[in-house]
Amino acid sequence: MTIDFDKEIKPLLATYCVKCHGPDKQKGDLNLSTIANDEAARKAGKIWHRVLDRLRAKDMPPEKSAQPTALEWDRLLSGITILKRPSGPPDPGRVTIRRLNRKEYDNTIRDLIGLDLKLSSDFPADDVGEGFDDIGDVLSLPPLLLEKYLDAATTILDQAIVAQPVNVMLTAAQLPAVVDGKALPPESRVGTREFTAVGEVALSVAIPFDGKFNLKISAGADQAGKDPAMLVVKVDNQPVKEFKITATRKAQGSLGVPLTLEKGTRRISLHFTNPFTDPEAKAEPAKKPAGGKPDRTGTSQPGVRTLIIGQVELTTPSAGGGKPTDNRRIFVAQPGDNLKPRDAAQRIVDNFASLAFRRPVTKERIDHFLTIFDLAQAQGETFEESIKYTLKAVLVSPAFLYRIEQDRTATLPNKAYPLDDYELASRLSYFLWSSMPDAELLEQARQGKLHDPAALEGQARRMLKDPKAHALCVTFGEQWLTLRLLENIQPDPVKFPDFGKGLRQAMYDETMMYFEYIMREDRSIVEFIDSDYTFLNERLAKHYGIANVSGPNLRQVQLPDHSRGGVLTMASVLTVTSQPGRTSPVKRGKWVLEQIIGEPPPPPPPAVPPLAEQGAAGTAGLSVRQLMERHRKDPMCAACHTKMDAIGFGFENFDAIGRWRRDDNGAALDTAGTLPGGISFKGPIELKKAFLARKDDFTRSLAEKLLTFALGRGLKEIDDAVVDGIAQAVIADQYRFTTLVAKIVTSYPFMYRRNP
Repeated sequence: MTIDFDKEIKPLLATYCVKCHGPDKQKGDLNLSTIANDEAARKAGKIWHRVLDRLRAKDMPPEKSAQPTALEWDRLLSGITILKRPSGPPDPGRVTIRRLNRKEYDNTIRDLIGLDLKLSSDFPADDVGEGFDDIGDVLSLPPLLLEKYLDAATTILDQAIVAQPVNVMLTAAQLPAVVDGKALPPESRVGTREFTAVGEVALSVAIPFDGKFNLKISAGADQAGKDPAMLVVKVDNQPVKEFKITATRKAQGSLGVPLTLEKGTRRISLHFTNPFTDPEAKAEPAKKPAGGKPDRTGTSQPGVRTLIIGQVELTTPSAGGGKPTDNRRIFVAQPGDNLKPRDAAQRIVDNFASLAFRRPVTKERIDHFLTIFDLAQAQGETFEESIKYTLKAVLVSPAFLYRIEQDRTATLPNKAYPLDDYELASRLSYFLWSSMPDAELLEQARQGKLHDPAALEGQARRMLKDPKAHALCVTFGEQWLTLRLLENIQPDPVKFPDFGKGLRQAMYDETMMYFEYIMREDRSIVEFIDSDYTFLNERLAKHYGIANVSGPNLRQVQLPDHSRGGVLTMASVLTVTSQPGRTSPVKRGKWVLEQIIGEPPPPPPPAVPPLAEQGAAGTAGLSVRQLMERHRKDPMCAACHTKMDAIGFGFENFDAIGRWRRDDNGAALDTAGTLPGGISFKGPIELKKAFLARKDDFTRSLAEKLLTFALGRGLKEIDDAVVDGIAQAVIADQYRFTTLVAKIVTSYPFMYRRNP
């Protein structure tokens, strides 16, 4: 579509605009007379951006000036929309490398490991930019957060890899022995160690976790002298138990020692401490072995105190309260007869890192991680523990913690290039699921199909039907509608004694279920402004004054009229846009302008005096509206408040926690107002009708916010044409929610990127 500036737009500007924005006056530092011809008009994108914002808001021309006809309005809006589009090649913009925010981290761990641990609640809060917490420019990595990542990685892998129970059973002859400080060579006797001098046998074992263990010893003695043989059990050379050995050589006894051991390689040793020899004892003559075979059972030496250790067993009653690991998401290979431990580790690391990094991993990077495995094995760690150390390095790698999109050779104008399929998979999955791509998405990326817009749209439609798409309600919907403020709202307990945790939760759930219903059922986004239904339980229905709703569970309810319906009149939104003790027409009006219409007011000037509170001196019998009207007599306040207050007054039938009311502080309510363009209304029903008349503006506003969230960056003037195109496509398809998502994921800035 083309536009002839000289014939279609310039005459209208001359009639309605140049008087205040021309050679004689330049209100707002704007001089439209400098745009002399069609060529200049197509280079004035920044100016048209400002002009279009004011025209859409109907701030200009001023109400007291001559107004364009409906046909002239349409011509101005459509013509300037075309003129402000960039005349050169498209620019996809550039997204700053993005750290996973807290919600994305939790969801990614859930889908990677299979455990929903929600460890990010201990992380520092994410910064917010452009209204959202997934904006790359503000997602920094402070030192405290890096420490939290290290701790979280340890916790995750301890939960995901429950170590195999320790079960070590050895004959004493298989253990190294020391007698009188000298290492003892293997005994010829099978299965026992005999000590007639001070000595020990030692067991070195890798303990996979902190916990309780059982040590079982089979031992007997040949006695000599007055005292029995003594055996001392030590752990890491620290005595833990001493035994008097009264059992005999031929009838050895079983000794049990409960041990509490710390994770790591532990040395468990058994010591003979009290040797004794009676010099007057006489040796007995040796007996000939039956059948001529050597005697391997051992013989006693008269007058010599001897300790005989037969068998040593260390077992785990329970592996930290859990079962041996069967986490097949991690252990895609196990060492065995046909697979060496390092080869199994290589397969595990390759699979895990490829999923964690959301793309295939190079052999060089796998080998880098395997050096950790090799070191752990060299230090005597079990296979499972060695894998833990290795995968911990994966979980603290920048390739996991950040969504990295590589700069590459530009193939298009403006230093632009297409994202690769794995980058598109991550963009799509973190947009709709706030998590890593699933197997189907990664397979589509592997096959190189996602750069086809039709395939990308097909995946988006599939993913919106998945339960994980609930994340879009929580991450985008919660922030768009500013519901995160609800958790910390504390209405005045004297004025609102019924407000409590149950009502707060029902308020939140109503809005989230409403958002999800529109998304799941692919309904019109216009229903965010108004509808004839909502979601209530008994507590919230009572709050709204709606009968015949019972029970604690929220369900869809048909509304008796349009005083409710849509997010504007939900108690959650009405509460977060109020003061603790009263309503706030300013906050409510500002919220609608920012979140619904897309026309945020400028920040207030400095040193603006606060609104007098009801109950203060001189406010008896005054409604909030009357206080506001008195407040905005100040010329500094009037310009911005006129529009905000008019919208806010339309919601004055709702008190500070969203209940319907008929008076304010004893004063009759006045809910009438006039919007720019001379549109008059009275009360919330008529006000919502006025917004429905601007549903195309709402569509554009929502498209702008959802595109910002999807890209993870603020939008620039270069993105205006993209937003316009998305909005027009949604309008043409009956305002369907899925169409909005589909057009965003197939848009140029979503599929492409540019170098610095």
